[in-house]
Amino acid sequence: MSSGPCYLYVLPLAYEDILKVGISHDPLSRAQAFSRRYYEFFDLSRSLLVKFDTRREAQARETALHRQLCDWNAVQPVTVPTVAAGKTEWYRGAYAILEASVLEDIAAGRVVHAPAWSWWLTRLHAERDTLYEWVALMTGDGAWALSPHERSKLLVDALDAYTTLGVPLEGVVSAELMRRPLRLT
Repeated sequence: MSSGPCYLYVLPLAYEDILKVGISHDPLSRAQAFSRRYYEFFDLSRSLLVKFDTRREAQARETALHRQLCDWNAVQPVTVPTVAAGKTEWYRGAYAILEASVLEDIAAGRVVHAPAWSWWLTRLHAERDTLYEWVALMTGDGAWALSPHERSKLLVDALDAYTTLGVPLEGVVSAELMRRPLRLT
């Protein structure tokens, strides 16, 4: 268990009235666990984040919400990998309830991102610092457990997050890489 700030997150699916409620020290990594193309899978423009000082506080809030939302429980989407877990924390038709519930968090003095669009942009900007090294590693000639095709797909999905969310890649990823189709050998 990590210490430090922990977030309660609400991640609505794109194009469907289902959402995921959970907690994480790093909502970006958590969203990526559900889908490598999380920025298309979830409607980040409607996502909600509430920051807590500890995991214990976030977990208490999450548990209370799960109890409140039991009548809205939905089946985990089949497109979510089983290893991502959280299969009982999906709800249909509960967005308005959760949107209203963050008012309690605001009243309690917590940092609330509602909607959390700017949080996602800020978080991706922070990731840019390590992106150059990661791209170099992915396109290098190292020993890999992933096939060239799998690495290429992973790289495309990751870089698409930046372009889809409007975070510039100039100066971080080479112009050559941005121009050519990604083929790793």
